[in-house]
Formats: sequence, structure tokens, C-alpha cells
Amino acid sequence: MRMKIAHLFAVGSFRVGTAPIPTPAPGRVLVAVKSVGICASDIHYFESGKIGDQVCRFPQLLGHECSGVVRFAPSGSRFAEGDRVAVEPSLGCGSCAQCTSGSAHLCSTVRFLGMPGMPGAFQEIIELDEKQLFRLPPMLSFDEGAILEPAGVACHAVNISRIAPGQSIAVFGAGAVGLLTLAIAKIRGAGETFIFDKVSSRLGVAKSLYGVDHAVDVNAQDPLVYILNATKGRGVDIAFEAAGQQQTFSWSFSAPRSGGKTVLIGIPSEDLMYFNPHEVRRKELQVLNVRRSNGELEECIEMAVSGTLTLKGLATHHFPLAHITDAFNLAASRSDGVIRAMIRYP
Repeated sequence: MRMKIAHLFAVGSFRVGTAPIPTPAPGRVLVAVKSVGICASDIHYFESGKIGDQVCRFPQLLGHECSGVVRFAPSGSRFAEGDRVAVEPSLGCGSCAQCTSGSAHLCSTVRFLGMPGMPGAFQEIIELDEKQLFRLPPMLSFDEGAILEPAGVACHAVNISRIAPGQSIAVFGAGAVGLLTLAIAKIRGAGETFIFDKVSSRLGVAKSLYGVDHAVDVNAQDPLVYILNATKGRGVDIAFEAAGQQQTFSWSFSAPRSGGKTVLIGIPSEDLMYFNPHEVRRKELQVLNVRRSNGELEECIEMAVSGTLTLKGLATHHFPLAHITDAFNLAASRSDGVIRAMIRYP
């Protein structure tokens, strides 16, 4: 039997075809994919063929934000055929110092769906380790199940920031991860909240879904002047960078108060980014970097089921696998109100 599959064969060029359905290795699970979100990292591979020193090995099978239904589970598995699941795309070795100390996402041999040399989710059926699977509650759609992955990244960012109740935050970039960072920071008790972007529709989502205090279009107002005016010259307690651009990177160092924090989430297109070391030094700024997530997907499921974390409304556009190039072009353009473009399977 064969399944539909979409490979990135060259920069900007997908080919949709068929491939044999995988034969699972002992102890492995087959999942029929139902929904996949297009992440900014996928767009980097699509537009430039690399992220830093991670270079595509064409043909590359992308896609890591996914959910689906168990098609096959081995004897003794926690899962059974027909179970709805959300997917953790990362799988550590389980035995290195990072894995055994609770930081499996930093494993030096980590396998991550869609990374160079590792098959991703733009295929109808995917083989996974059951440690990567979480039960998707019936009240959550497959789209919401896929968006749990970027929610996990946002949750990890907020967790490592150690935000205290009442602390003010600024988020630079109102894509899916930036919006979810805002949402989870508010759940953790954030005080005054700011979000900045140049796409007005995304700022509207920040207001309507997550009730941000200040949604600011950077085309119309200087973010740093705005923050200093709003905070009477103090700055915010924590700045989250969620766009991966040199300008937002710089703003994220200038926006916090003395003794504040900067949390870098966005994946840059460039291999080198610049900052003013004197500004960072004089403020004794704590600078934290985010590497995907570290087991927060389950935490996000709990928040979504309880109703504290809203995921609906982020999956804004849907495409069949046959139109994957159209989906990527839309996601890369950030036009037509797109937050997450999704590939849906029957």
C-alpha cells in the first residue's frame, strides 16, 4: 500500500507524490496524520534550505507540528488503533547527561521531526516512538492538537523566564508563538502586557483572543518610545523576542528595565545577530535562549482542556497536501490574516 507524501526537492520547490506506507520497527507506532501546521522553521528551510548549520538534505520531508490517529500500535503499547494523539516532535537518546538530567530537548543526538535527515509530517502516515505521543482529548480538534507544539515552545519560554505575578512583559512578534507566549504569560499572572508587530491583523488577534493591554503597530509607533512612555521610563520586566529579526532582537534588549530579562525565542534567518553589549552589561540583563520545548506539551494540553489556554482561532487557513506550495507561500508572505497555515489530511 502507498500513501501521499510531499518532499521539498529544492529551495522553494515541493513535489507531491506517493511512497510506501512505513513498516514499523519493533515497538514503534504508526500515526495517520490529520493536521500539520507550517512553522517559521519550515519556512526557513523552504526559502533558504537551511537554519544556521542545519542544511537540508534534499529531498527533505518537513513538518513537525502535527496531530493524528493511531493506525497501528504494538502489543503492550499504551495506545490502540483509533486513539487520537498529539505529537511531541523531539526524541532524545534517553541516556546522555542532558536526557538523564531533565533536559532531553538539548540531547546532542536528538531526533526532531523534519530536521535534516529526519522525516517529518508532510506524509499521510508517520512512524513514531510512543514516548512522542500524548492523548488528544475529545474537546480539542486536530488543528488544536497540532498547535499544541508551538504552544509548548511558548510555555517553555515563559517557564524559563520565571515570571512572577504582576511583572510586565513585552512580546516582539505576534505570530503563533508570540501570541501563545502572551497568552501563557497572562495565565502565569503577568501584569501589564505589550505586543508589537507590523501586521495589524495579528495585533487584532492579540486583542480579541488574549486581551493584551497594548497592541502596537511598529509601522506607526516606535516600540521603545511607546514602552518608555507607558512605563514612565522604567521599561518592562521581561521582553520576549518571537520574530527572529535583527530589529526585534535589538528591541528585546532595549525594552527591559535594569535588572530585567530578555528571552530569545525566534529563529533568525541570519547566522550572526548583533547587540549593544554596553546596554546589556549596564542593565545586568539576564539573557535566556529558548530551544524548542522540554516536555511542556502535556502541560499545554491541561491548560487547553481547562479552558485557560485558547488555541482556537490560530489555525486560520487550510490546504490539502496537493497545495502545499500555496500554503507555504501564504505562510511566508504573512498576508491575508494568516497566523498558522495548516495542511489537512482526509
